[in-house]
Amino acid sequence: MKKLALALVAAVGMMSSAALADIDYGLEVGIRQQSGDVDGASTKSQMGMQFGATAHFPISGAWHLRTGMLYTQRPLTVEGVTDNKITMNYLDIPVAVMYKFEEYAGVFAGVSLGLNLDKNADIGTVNDVKSPLIPLLIGASFKFAPNLGATLYYESASGEAAEGLKNYRAVGANLMITFD
Repeated sequence: MKKLALALVAAVGMMSSAALADIDYGLEVGIRQQSGDVDGASTKSQMGMQFGATAHFPISGAWHLRTGMLYTQRPLTVEGVTDNKITMNYLDIPVAVMYKFEEYAGVFAGVSLGLNLDKNADIGTVNDVKSPLIPLLIGASFKFAPNLGATLYYESASGEAAEGLKNYRAVGANLMITFD
């Protein structure tokens, strides 16, 4: 984790002051549909929220580094005799390469470093939560007004998220307010 932070600081430090003037940053808030798998049981996907701040740093030409800090809910319901809603909340730090094919539109791919903030279950406890959770992230970001836009994304965290919980996936849409 320290290596990732140092790499991010080095990447930002290598950018010129002129490039830093071209940073696109803003606030995002939206919804996501979260699903996953549980050993020996079926699950039901749940709606969660995501909000926070993002920024796009120019690297070279149309290529940008997309990062930020987002509060992300990752709920899931385990079906059985009694449904058990499990909620895990994270501070996500996305690190993605973005290609802006227009001033107001681009696509991105990367990972999100998810640091677990809390965990809760209606029945029992959530044990051995993996933190950081590092899902793969792909998406698109576009503006439909000078300071208003949207981000659409898909994330996939294969492997275990907590004891018995695995293969977390989500699709989401965030409203974006930018401060260019």
